[in-house]
Amino acid sequence: MVKAPHETVHAISHMSAHKTEYPLISVILLAIMAGGAIAMGDIFWAHATVGVAKNLAPGIANFIGGFAFSAGLMMVVFFGGHLFTSSILSGVSFARKEVNIFNGVISYWTVVWIFNFVGGVMIAYLYYKSGLPMKYNEAILKHFAHLGAVKTHLTFTEAFIRGIFCNVFVCMAIWVAVATEDGAGKIWGIAFLIAAFVASGYEHCVANMFIISEGLLAKAHYLAQFGGDIQQAAAALHIPVEELETFNIKTFLLNNELPVTLGNIVGGLIFVGIVALYSYKKELDN
Repeated sequence: MVKAPHETVHAISHMSAHKTEYPLISVILLAIMAGGAIAMGDIFWAHATVGVAKNLAPGIANFIGGFAFSAGLMMVVFFGGHLFTSSILSGVSFARKEVNIFNGVISYWTVVWIFNFVGGVMIAYLYYKSGLPMKYNEAILKHFAHLGAVKTHLTFTEAFIRGIFCNVFVCMAIWVAVATEDGAGKIWGIAFLIAAFVASGYEHCVANMFIISEGLLAKAHYLAQFGGDIQQAAAALHIPVEELETFNIKTFLLNNELPVTLGNIVGGLIFVGIVALYSYKKELDN
């Protein structure tokens, strides 16, 4: 059984409002869990696609990786994690006057974003210390370094627009999970919509909290290996020296996290939440 669209809007609004009322410690713990879950989805994606693009085709790698990554959102949905990109829908609760703008939206988004980051960085460090990124002749570690460098050198416009597209898919995955009654329907809905965003190359601020952190750990790893020689590290990673030099925490936050977070807000809140709210306003008012 699937809820009607206006019923889904009501359910999402009520669910989002309820989440903003959780005790602070619960929000913190469940936000760390969500950030970590998305990070583990990233790890599954990396291990599932290593060598696939080179030996088969990039499209196949993207398709496989998208489905693998969706495991992260499944963990968030079924465990009840607080994920920034889906928590954006609490803006619908505000529009329906179920929560206020500060406690129900701004402060909640801020806490969730910060502790999603904590979860992503924790998993990045633990994953690095596990030695698993060094498998396959360190291909996975090198891939994270390359991906992190690329992501921090997008233009503001590129990162912002990719963030919009990403969160349309993520919030539609949440929409399907809320609208669908049975577990299998929720799983398939999440899998296909998240696979679409990953395979298309869009930008997810929480996923990037892990990916770019892992890339920075990879950069530090190779700099340590070559005694701080940036040229040797760049050669080993097959990244231009100038690009590796400017791949740092500053470019991580300003060139990626800032525009992607803003894009995620616009994509989820406006193009999914607000559009749905006003499209079904008549049914919701009855």
